[in-house]
Amino acid sequence: MPTYKYTAIDAAGKSAKGKLTAANELDLEERIQAIGLTLMSHKAVKAKKGRFFSKVSTKELIMFCVHLEQLDRAGVPLLDALADMRDSADSPKFRDIMADIYESVKGGEILSTALSKRKEVFNDVFIGLVKAGEKTGNMSGAFAHLAHHLKWNQDIKRSVRKALTYPITLVVVMTGVVTMMMLYVVPQLVSFLKSQGFDLPWYTLWLIAFSGFMANYWWAVLSIPPISVMIFFMFYRASSKVHYVADKIFLKTPFLGPVILKINLARFSHFFSITFSSGIGVLECLSTARNVVGSHVMKEAIQFIIQNVSDGSSLTRSISATQRFPSLVIRMFKVGEDSGNMEEALNNINFFYDREVQDSINRMIAVLQPMLTIVMGVVMFWVIAAVFGPLYQSFKHIAA
Repeated sequence: MPTYKYTAIDAAGKSAKGKLTAANELDLEERIQAIGLTLMSHKAVKAKKGRFFSKVSTKELIMFCVHLEQLDRAGVPLLDALADMRDSADSPKFRDIMADIYESVKGGEILSTALSKRKEVFNDVFIGLVKAGEKTGNMSGAFAHLAHHLKWNQDIKRSVRKALTYPITLVVVMTGVVTMMMLYVVPQLVSFLKSQGFDLPWYTLWLIAFSGFMANYWWAVLSIPPISVMIFFMFYRASSKVHYVADKIFLKTPFLGPVILKINLARFSHFFSITFSSGIGVLECLSTARNVVGSHVMKEAIQFIIQNVSDGSSLTRSISATQRFPSLVIRMFKVGEDSGNMEEALNNINFFYDREVQDSINRMIAVLQPMLTIVMGVVMFWVIAAVFGPLYQSFKHIAA
């Protein structure tokens, strides 16, 4: 269906703009009226796709899940719940999406099918859990799991962003300070030392050479690192081979590797848990967990597990054979298989990794901060020694 950009007014005469998918212009007008607006003008536009499509916030998705969970528990029909969500949405974009989903469900489609038409907003995990809720008849449970998953995922991202903010800021400040010193401060001090005819030690000569290099090629020094990082991430995203090799290196990197591994293990156990609790089969749970794990090395390991389980091997034996999972995870899965209470075992794994991921991030930052401070201190000591060392030596000769 085409997407229309529209301008409308509400009962109070307040103007509202947005985009809405409709079968035709008459259908567009009916949908606008359904959300309490009067259509003034419209224009057909090409719907954007993928990452360039304006995103719906995680907060809106959480509210969507909580809203539908509560109304389902209260016995409110799905169509009425969607209508309430459509009418109460603050964002024009999300209101349009809700109107589109409402019309699809009203037309006879099940909710998971209606959501699958908007994959730029609702990913495979979201749709899969809704589909599981439809199969089991436990929609409120499915939406509760989704709300928990979205909150958990948001907390992980917030923790990582918070952890990286200080080191990145410190690196930028350190780069700026060193650049200013090499371009402006050091040349003036070196000029003074040369004019006095001091004998310059090797570390001062190195400082002079580095300052001269910065003066001539500062643009390359400041531009090559960020450009290299951008090029790396372009290949990292575009090439699965580069992605795999880089992930393998990252996992072996001191301090960073354990954090990456634990985040991926946390995502695997969390998604396996919520899909398994929703009544989805083990193989489908593994496939879902594989899709949400970021590391290609871990994806390969989970694919190996899927293949082994498909061939008749036990889940615990398959996980152990990958040699990518720690003994704690293997033991918990074994306990779950032996006792028949896999859900409790998965909850224990999640409880452990929810704390362990945060602790690992904090430990990594606790190491990074002093390391960066030491690097900054070494640079400052080098400059001070290179400038004041010759002065001190000249004073000793005069005193002698």
